[in-house]
Amino acid sequence: FIWTESAFVQLFFLALLISISLIRLIRLFSKLLFSPDTLSLRILPLHCRVAKTVHLSIVFGSAYMILGLMFTVVAGKLGAQPVTISLLQLIFASVLLIASASAVLLYKHRIYEYILSAGDTAGTAPTVSWGRKRFASLWHLPALAYLLCLWLLLLNDLLDPDQKHKAAFILSFFVLPIWIVADKLMQWLVTFTLSTLKIHQEKLENLQELTVEELEHLQLGRQTYKRTLIIARAVLVAALFFWVASLWNIRIPLFSNLTTILFDTLMILALALIFWQFISDWIEHKITESLPPEDESAEDKDDEWGSSAARGRSYTLLPMIRRFIGTILITMVTMTILSSTGVDIGPLLAGAGVVGLAVGFGAQKLVADMFSGFFYLLDDAFRVGEYIEAGGISGTVENISLRNVMLRHHRGMLQIIPHSDLGAITNYMRGGIVVKFNLDFPYDADIDTIRKIIKKVGQAMLKDEEFGEDFIRPVKSQGVREITNSVMTIRVKFTAKPGAHFVIRREAYKRITEALRERGIHYAHKKVIVDLPAHSLHAEQLPEDIIAHAAGAAAQAALEPDEKSQGEPKI
Repeated sequence: FIWTESAFVQLFFLALLISISLIRLIRLFSKLLFSPDTLSLRILPLHCRVAKTVHLSIVFGSAYMILGLMFTVVAGKLGAQPVTISLLQLIFASVLLIASASAVLLYKHRIYEYILSAGDTAGTAPTVSWGRKRFASLWHLPALAYLLCLWLLLLNDLLDPDQKHKAAFILSFFVLPIWIVADKLMQWLVTFTLSTLKIHQEKLENLQELTVEELEHLQLGRQTYKRTLIIARAVLVAALFFWVASLWNIRIPLFSNLTTILFDTLMILALALIFWQFISDWIEHKITESLPPEDESAEDKDDEWGSSAARGRSYTLLPMIRRFIGTILITMVTMTILSSTGVDIGPLLAGAGVVGLAVGFGAQKLVADMFSGFFYLLDDAFRVGEYIEAGGISGTVENISLRNVMLRHHRGMLQIIPHSDLGAITNYMRGGIVVKFNLDFPYDADIDTIRKIIKKVGQAMLKDEEFGEDFIRPVKSQGVREITNSVMTIRVKFTAKPGAHFVIRREAYKRITEALRERGIHYAHKKVIVDLPAHSLHAEQLPEDIIAHAAGAAAQAALEPDEKSQGEPKI
């Protein structure tokens, strides 16, 4: 792009190119951070007028500084004396500080109104404390004093050749934008921490439905949030003060080191919380996606296995992954903060390894439980919401921890079983459930008619909107299973989705009974026929009570084999 070999033109072009690139980069970053034109894209929760003013101040201030710095650099490359360069820097800095002081006096009343209205989020006049009123009316005095201190520090830096502090003036001048970003980051940190600890909730709906105790707890949480925020802001102001002092090599014993530690800790916590917020929100989103759609009629269904809905594999695994990531993150953050404070974490890590080895030998059952649970989940043996039977215990999986699985029995009891005690698992929720039941008819009933009636009932239930989706195979007759002295048993069979087969079997009983009644077919009754020999002497003259006793004795003798066979397993 250079059309000449003149060193002066090349140097001027390079300085201009670097200046334009840096100014546009700072403008892009400031626009991304403050978003003066679009409220929905603004990262920092500032008013539009304040965001625009801060954005323009940063852009024009940075442009002036970069152009002034490049001018002095070019002058030095062209052979200007160090005294001339220092004088140019002092002139540029003085003009900048005078312009800043003029802006402070010009916007004094506007900043006064903004300080008084800070915290007015509901559009109503907030309660302003005496301290805020005093600070709003006198804020320009410490601002002008700060600018004067910067000019004196820069003058001392330029007059003393041994005092060279790179970027100290620039960072000190932009302490206000740094304060705004750090303050908003600290507010988010305090809000997120108190929300995680269930102390303060920033956004609550349906306040009218809260009880008196809940309202008192909410008010106490707000007071705790305000006090915590005041303390955190005071610490942040002190940290910024000591940090700016350290830029100019003004060392304050103990406090300067604490400032460095505080900034390191704040950045570590902020990065950790941002990472945790991202991971937690992503996992929560995936868990929500894995939930089945809500069925309004599910509450009306009578499920003999319990009312818990079957969940996906994501719903089972992701909460455990979130707890594992949280544990690792807390450990890493703690170790990093200790390391930033100067603590040697090497012995701690070695001691943790020895303690972990000792715990591993002493808690073999715990380790077995955790490893067994890991492989159960790896094999996808069961999920939350599924009905299983393991170790002679059955129930719906309600929760899975690192060591135990919690089964809710269909009668309501909660059963907590270690993973290593589960053994062989029978999962009733994978595939279909085959249901078979018997119907007893008189031995002279029409078998073909009964079969057709059962088939029609099965086809009708298959087309029903309430039951059709739960069928895998329809209700149908399997023919005659057995014939006894006075009863013919016909078996009925169907295959349905797990959990729904109880309701389908109940409905099948009902519909088959009604269909048979309409055709005049009834179920067989247990009965015993007692024949008195016609040739017995005086048989017709026997009293009725004697005949009844004889019939009862015969019936009892006939029913005894059936009662004995009730305890035997039926195939």
